[in-house]
Amino acid sequence: MSHPVRVGIVGAGRALFMRHCRDAFLDDLVLSGICDIRPHRAEQAAHKHEISRTYSSFEAMLEDKTIDLVVIGTPDHLHAGQAIQAMEAGKHVLSEIPAAYEILELERLVALEEKTGLIYAMGNEVRWFPYLEAAKKMAEEGFWGNIFHSEAGYLHNLRMEGHRLREPETDEPHWRFDPKRPQTTFLGGGPHAFDTLRWLTSEKNWVEVFAYGNVPYVQGHPELANTIALLKGASGLLSKVETSYAMTRPYCLYFNLFGDRGTFETSRQAFEGIYFTEKIPYMNRMEKLAVPYASRSGHDTSVHGSSEIHMVRDVIDAIRQDRPAAICAREAARSIAPAICAYESIRTGLPVKIPAF
Repeated sequence: MSHPVRVGIVGAGRALFMRHCRDAFLDDLVLSGICDIRPHRAEQAAHKHEISRTYSSFEAMLEDKTIDLVVIGTPDHLHAGQAIQAMEAGKHVLSEIPAAYEILELERLVALEEKTGLIYAMGNEVRWFPYLEAAKKMAEEGFWGNIFHSEAGYLHNLRMEGHRLREPETDEPHWRFDPKRPQTTFLGGGPHAFDTLRWLTSEKNWVEVFAYGNVPYVQGHPELANTIALLKGASGLLSKVETSYAMTRPYCLYFNLFGDRGTFETSRQAFEGIYFTEKIPYMNRMEKLAVPYASRSGHDTSVHGSSEIHMVRDVIDAIRQDRPAAICAREAARSIAPAICAYESIRTGLPVKIPAF
């Protein structure tokens, strides 16, 4: 592809992180269009962010032959269906987390990616946080030795932060809190923890999960707000992932790696990494990892630092080089299937085998 990648945005909210990416890659990205279930929001976003046009529907966007890449930033339960529609229409896809809500949806995404040769990418920008990239490289260089135990947590109390429970225009429940189409923990913010932890440990597949949950989300909401999954890896690695919208504390996304030669942890109070390793002679205490948390120099940043910019760079390069994205459909499935199976474990009270992708 010689021309810039022409992007269609679905959802005039979270997916607008693409404006930072467009500004970073003016020669490589064009924001060609946007659609939203509320047309006035699409019109406002198009005017504010210099997006070329709006569409009356998602289907109208897919009919536009000039769109190369569809960026999906809609409610969680819609991601897989819209990604499948887009790929069937011949579009590359960058989807917000999660990739899917059902195992069958994951299987369909993998099959479409391999059948069509199109690029699918799940947008977990956390893999591009500099301090985690450093921890991954240190793992590969033996700083932690053989990693036998790992932990991750996504702790995010939206109500404490004043997140709206209802839509101001209609007084309907915000989709995150709507009992008819609720956001969940493991498949809401949880994929940041599941996917990043599996990548950090180089675990190809978790094979079994046992999970628990308690505490309601909000009144009338059917989903649990506090959930914990215990996972067994194909390599023998033991892992714990906790996700909570109920904990009364500031936002925290943490990762811990425990090996036979060292330990890496994320401070739960400061956005930074700390570590200990036998590879450094005479080290006798945990030390701060002197690497930025989420931002690298050279780009304007958003709420996630510059990580989204580098994530999108990977997608552009995948399209140009005709190679899979870093978090392609199969890679996304390996991270999302354990989260889906964790809910089956909560429902049944039994450990659940995880399909291998």
